[in-house]
Amino acid sequence: MIAITLISGVVVGTMATLRATTIAGTRHRDHANAYGWLQSASDVLYSTPKINCDGALADKGESAVRAAYDDVVDNVPHPQNWNDWQIRIVPNVQFWNAANLDADPDIEYFFGSDCDPSLSLQLVRIEVRNTDGAIIEDVEIVK
Repeated sequence: MIAITLISGVVVGTMATLRATTIAGTRHRDHANAYGWLQSASDVLYSTPKINCDGALADKGESAVRAAYDDVVDNVPHPQNWNDWQIRIVPNVQFWNAANLDADPDIEYFFGSDCDPSLSLQLVRIEVRNTDGAIIEDVEIVK
């Protein structure tokens, strides 16, 4: 009886260790695939011509800019068993702005939601999600 109890304890411990190792290996593989996909997508997006914002629109053209960039990253080849919906441009693409925000006479530059056509930088964030919908990797690029 004592031998059976000891052997069953060893078997249960071994099975728990095997399960933890399998889960960790799967998570590591997902992060590696997501990272590679994200790097490829960010390189392709960076080399794509910039879509200009439109200060006349209510959202300053942010939704049009995001939709155009989403089309670009959707066409980047994805890892096996991954889907296009798992990579996306995060809402609220930001535009480089200039303003005098305080009493200091110097102009301050920052990324914000307002479109300044004379300044052309954009901050774009791309994220990759796992099949459960959780974000596993993301990157910001400046175009």
